[in-house]
Amino acid sequence: MNYEFKAIIKDLFDFLKNPQESFNVTLSTKQKWKVLFSILLLDFILVIFASGITSFIDSFLFELKSDPIEELFSNKGAFSIILMAAVIVPFIEELIFRFPLKYERNLVFHFFDFLTKNRAKTLWFKYFKIFFYLFALAFALMHLSNYSNTNSLFYILAPLIVLPQIIAGITLGYVRLKLGFFWGVLQHGLYNLILFSVALLFFNSNQLTKINNTDYSLEINIVEFGLNNPIRLETYKSEDRIDSIIGNNTTVKELVEILNSTDTLLLKNSKRLNIHFINKINSKSPETIILDELKKEFK
Repeated sequence: MNYEFKAIIKDLFDFLKNPQESFNVTLSTKQKWKVLFSILLLDFILVIFASGITSFIDSFLFELKSDPIEELFSNKGAFSIILMAAVIVPFIEELIFRFPLKYERNLVFHFFDFLTKNRAKTLWFKYFKIFFYLFALAFALMHLSNYSNTNSLFYILAPLIVLPQIIAGITLGYVRLKLGFFWGVLQHGLYNLILFSVALLFFNSNQLTKINNTDYSLEINIVEFGLNNPIRLETYKSEDRIDSIIGNNTTVKELVEILNSTDTLLLKNSKRLNIHFINKINSKSPETIILDELKKEFK
């Protein structure tokens, strides 16, 4: 086989027509690296298109609330985030969802073999194609836990929401079987490393609002990763009037609390943000100004 990109991708799609546990081919280390990077590139191309579907759902149907994953990485340092995302998580997930794709490593089927006198082994190889795709689907559906949505439409559209993970589960399964377990871990780690590095460098802060008029100035930026930065939220008052609010790496919940709001949705929101508010004249309640902007984004 010619180990160029086009040939590698053709081999992948031929494999997906009828997945088999074993490949009757021995590859050099150089050839393995070519396969790895070719599949990784294809993965990103396909995931970009699949993410478009997820973005459509998030923008036009209902908000995808990624509170669990945000809380996991919320205020950890960059090194801790990369270590967790690119090393620890890939190893654990590959151990659960790809390691058992080889019968000799599948302890569950070995146990059933013991009980059924090798019938489980026959079942495994006869229906391996189904098992392969079930592992990929289980891997993808596990990522629904990244979201806190509970509405019916969320579960109906679940396969589309986790389509990027379905694609990743399939390509990682191919790499695990063709190259070996640790090559699958490596691909998974590189994928997450690139994804999180780009997020940290270019998408960590998104402007929610920026207003500067004769009455007040207000700037709020949503922060995806706190990166262990100091948490600061200070309010400056003159008598009963709020003159300014300065907050760095604080949360929506903490901000809403000092504004004495009883809005239950905002009080449950742990999204991190930076805020800089200056009240130039007392023409309007600062609490109303800030809460109105928060409600536009989080309701």
